[in-house]
Amino acid sequence: MTESVLTDHIKTYVTLSEEELSKIVLFFDCHSYNKKETLLFAEKRCDTLFFVEKGCLQLYFIDSLGNPKTSQFAIENWWLTDFLAFQDQRPSNFYIETVEHSTILSISFSKYQGLLDKFPKMEKYFRIIYETAYGAALMRLKYVHSLSKEEMFFRFRDSFPEFVQRVPQYLLASFLGLTPEYLSEIKGKQLS
Repeated sequence: MTESVLTDHIKTYVTLSEEELSKIVLFFDCHSYNKKETLLFAEKRCDTLFFVEKGCLQLYFIDSLGNPKTSQFAIENWWLTDFLAFQDQRPSNFYIETVEHSTILSISFSKYQGLLDKFPKMEKYFRIIYETAYGAALMRLKYVHSLSKEEMFFRFRDSFPEFVQRVPQYLLASFLGLTPEYLSEIKGKQLS
């Protein structure tokens, strides 16, 4: 495990000693995954919180027509899970899959609870992480309701250029509520 990636991220938000940080990383498991590996299945209990050390994940669901719909992405230094299912320890409504080869740190719900009990400052860390994620979700909802599809793409592209470069177009289209063909058309207009 490249402990410095996670510990550097934690140190951005809370002050902990090096000894505390070295104990905190012991709560996590590190795994390497190939592209398109599923880490969480819908209808299975959500027992794991994921931190992206390297790579990219997507959280998605299957709509009533059987089409996958991407709800969220996570790249380096981002956390991802079905947070409501994780908190309630119930089956998830989502899948989590790797978009590219990824190195992921994971923590089970029971270890997460133990981590928070043993290191109360981690409560503050995760509160900040969750507040930021909630704020981002609210902004996305605002954009869905107030921007045209083209404006949404350009706003997303300008705010997160790394996603546009790294994520396959069909996944980006799914996330933005577009068809891959329409996304190609928007990109084509921009180039002409």
